[in-house]
Amino acid sequence: MATLLPDVEESLDALPARFQVESDLTHHGRLGVGRLEVTENRVRRYESTPAGELLIGEWLLDELAHPAVEDMVGAVALQAQFKGTTVELIRSTSARQLLLANAQKKLEALVKSEPMPEGEEKIRRCPKCARPLPVDSDVCLGCISRGKTLVRLFSYARPHRARLYTGIALSIGGTLLEMAPPRVTQTLIDDVLTHQHVENLIKWVGILILTRVLLMAVQITRGRNVAYLGMKITVDIRHSLFEKLQALSLAYYDRRNVGSIMSRMTNDTGALYDVLIDGVPVILNQGIMLIGIPAYMLYLNWQIAIWALIPIPLILFAVNRFRHRMTRVWHRFWHSWSRLGSSLNGVLQGTRVVKAFHGETREVTRFGRRIQDLADQGHMAESSWATFFPMVTFTMASSGFLVWYFGSRAVLAGTMTIGGLTAFIGYVAMLQQPLMMLQRIVDWTTRSLTAAERVFEVMDMPVEVEDQPDSVDMPHLKGAVSFKDVHFGYEKTREVLHGVSMEVQPGEMIGLVGHSGAGKSTLINILMRFYDPTQGSVEFDGVDLRKIKLEDFRRQVGVVLQESYLFPGSIRDNIAYGRPTATLEEVMQAAKAANAHDFIVNFPDGYDSYVGERGQRLSGGERQRIAIARAILHNPRVLILDEATASVDTETERMIQEALERLISGRTVFAIAHRLSTLRNADRLIVIDKGKVAEVGTHDELMNRENGIYAKLVEMQMQMHRMHEFAGDEPAERAEEGD
Repeated sequence: MATLLPDVEESLDALPARFQVESDLTHHGRLGVGRLEVTENRVRRYESTPAGELLIGEWLLDELAHPAVEDMVGAVALQAQFKGTTVELIRSTSARQLLLANAQKKLEALVKSEPMPEGEEKIRRCPKCARPLPVDSDVCLGCISRGKTLVRLFSYARPHRARLYTGIALSIGGTLLEMAPPRVTQTLIDDVLTHQHVENLIKWVGILILTRVLLMAVQITRGRNVAYLGMKITVDIRHSLFEKLQALSLAYYDRRNVGSIMSRMTNDTGALYDVLIDGVPVILNQGIMLIGIPAYMLYLNWQIAIWALIPIPLILFAVNRFRHRMTRVWHRFWHSWSRLGSSLNGVLQGTRVVKAFHGETREVTRFGRRIQDLADQGHMAESSWATFFPMVTFTMASSGFLVWYFGSRAVLAGTMTIGGLTAFIGYVAMLQQPLMMLQRIVDWTTRSLTAAERVFEVMDMPVEVEDQPDSVDMPHLKGAVSFKDVHFGYEKTREVLHGVSMEVQPGEMIGLVGHSGAGKSTLINILMRFYDPTQGSVEFDGVDLRKIKLEDFRRQVGVVLQESYLFPGSIRDNIAYGRPTATLEEVMQAAKAANAHDFIVNFPDGYDSYVGERGQRLSGGERQRIAIARAILHNPRVLILDEATASVDTETERMIQEALERLISGRTVFAIAHRLSTLRNADRLIVIDKGKVAEVGTHDELMNRENGIYAKLVEMQMQMHRMHEFAGDEPAERAEEGD
């Protein structure tokens, strides 16, 4: 926490606040009311106390830099650089993350002396309990019914009902067999030993051995049955989860990181598998024993049984309180695990950048914090268990004390036999087992239900881009495209496209031009129906894109990106990704058309060569030509080229351009390129500026427009080219006549 500034002019104190944001955590991390106030030149942090509002920190605005929102365990903090150190301006729970993100944008604008962004997201609250909803979810954890979650989890067992019923029957049978030895022991003591009926000794010892043999057989059968059932249910859940992840639109992934999603697919579903294999059989078996043993004890001697069962309500009450505490702990644990996976995934994918900028030490420190956060949550859970378990064990042992005292008095009074007392002691000892397991059952169910909630949360997410009930089949697109007053924003408060309208004829090549951030890629995202417009429509052949079946549309649209993604696998598999049934001859024809065949056959394994993770075994130009071959084999009616020739040398670009000319022929094409010379042959150029269509025309028409945006862009590229020539460097851009 920064030191308070001592010399504060009264006139500056009187300045009105530009904006302020409230928080629900103190600087100690405890629940409390806090407030961040930002004026023209100061940032102040206040917290409410019984004595009134207290000034916690104050900073000069022009001495702050790089405001950022930092994720913590169950909390977020707005931080900034102050005189070379990181200071925390305000902290809140994760439910207010959106408010802090808005505050960060406004503060950043003020620090840079820029206009503050307009609009502000409100805290989304649960309509049932008014609790703040998580930033990336509409599921209120406080309103989730644990019973419904458990029922939904076991709904996946419906296709395997026969095995489920078999498991229940085996559990009941196993419980009865486990309860038999104390009763047999009572008979041995009272009949064989007390009355010396030696002829019955072999009989009852044999029965005792038989019960153990049968119990072993039941346990083996039950264990193998549960293992199969757990495996099947987990496979079904993982399949359903992955299927839903594939159905969700890009907007879902924009709000989440890969590590978090992978955590749900691996760790959360893994926790479900553990509880189905280890937890459910124990819950079922011990639950039956917890009911059966007291019932049989009451049948044998209800007076002694009541004394033995007195501690049980206290234990059940304590377990219920402990369960609520552990639910919160495990929610924080899984969140920490998710953030750890996300951090690791990001660093591993950016290893080249980390090493290039000597960021190893910084990343080790940051990852160390993630590890410590996870360890702290795990330690809290295990510490709570280590404290709770011995206390419950002692409470359970008190049942034995009571039975020994009152049972011994009953034996001395002649109202109970020694065998009966021995059986009671045996049943009390057996009763301790399900009561002890009850604590672990709480642990298992808490983990599993928390994991299940996270899995079902994904499954319940609405699919923003999907087929509508009145979707129509369009197996043969002509390629006419129409944008009609299209508005769109990735965030509700920030619109990127502002009423874009254009008409494109079948077979026409359209070049999209504009400054970085003008909205070109967003326009392509709308065209590919990765997102739906918030207002207006995109039509293909006169039909609203939202009413065309996605399967038909995706089959007829292809894309070649600046950094084309290749899947780990062979070159042949990557080229045939859009048409998995393509023959090797068809794959080779597409590769030849993409000028990729020659370098492919030079590899030792030819078309079976492994491309590596993200195609890292290939050069950028080779990856790009394989991507073009993939698009050629896909044979789309509408083609998207997004910087398809960027970041390659001149010779490679020439080969890619030849391949693109073959690919473009006879198709409707939308092309984005920073090298404006590559768009000279486009039928029309559409200049996008600040989310709007600013200019439309051919290259020559736009060059002749006075003070035109396109002409200025071309002039800037020409100047850059001359600077490179003057410096004697290899030109970054190819100069062509008219550029």
